[in-house]
Amino acid sequence: MHTMNYSVCIMAAGSGSRSKLNYNKVFYHITDQETVLDRCLSLFKEDNDCKQIIIVCAMDEVEQVQNLYKGENKIEVVTGGATRQDSVYNGVQKVKSPYVFIHDGARPYLKKEQLNSLKQTLEKEDACLLMVPSVDTSKIVVDGYVQETLTRSMVYNAQTPQCFKTELLRSCQEKAKLEGRIGTDDAQLVEWYSDVRVKMVLGDESNIKITHPKDLKKED
Repeated sequence: MHTMNYSVCIMAAGSGSRSKLNYNKVFYHITDQETVLDRCLSLFKEDNDCKQIIIVCAMDEVEQVQNLYKGENKIEVVTGGATRQDSVYNGVQKVKSPYVFIHDGARPYLKKEQLNSLKQTLEKEDACLLMVPSVDTSKIVVDGYVQETLTRSMVYNAQTPQCFKTELLRSCQEKAKLEGRIGTDDAQLVEWYSDVRVKMVLGDESNIKITHPKDLKKED
C-alpha cells in the first residue's frame, strides 16, 4: 500500500454528563495505565501514515492535555468551540496533510483493519466514513406518530473516523459557517455543500462511543 499521509483530529471536548462522571470521560482509566484518550491515540501514534494528531479539547482542559502529551512530536492541542462543528473547524484549521480524519475521543476501540480500510478507500474517494448496518428497524417519527418505516437493508449507523480530502472538508465547513447551518456529523456538510459522494466503509460493532455508565466497564 502506498503511503496515505493524513492528519487526525481527535474530538475530546465532550463532558462526562451522560456517562455520570463528574469529569470528561476521555480521562477515564480503562486500565490502570491507560485512559480512554490514551487508547484512542495509540493507533494513530503507531501509524506512520498519520503525520499529525490534533486533540481538540475544552478551553479549561487544554493545559492538562498539553501536559499529558508533551514531548510527543505528532501531537498538538487545540481549543474547541461552542458546538462540535465549531470544534472540528478549529481542529481542521491546523491540518497540514492532504487528508483529514475526524475521530471521537470517546471511541477508544477502533481497530487497525478499519483504519486500513479507510486509507485504502481514500485512494479512490474524497470522502468516506465508517458505518455499521442498523440491526434495529428504523422509523421516521413526526409529532409522536410513525410516519414511515425505513428499509432496514438501506439503514446504516455512522461511526468515526470520518475521512476527507482536507480541502473538500474545509470548503464545506466555510459554506456551513456562512449559512450558520449545523450538521449532525461532518459528512453531512459534504452532503450539503459538494457533489462528492460519501463512501460507506464497513465498520465494526466494537467501535462504540462511550456514552453511558455501562460503556465504561468494557475492557478485555
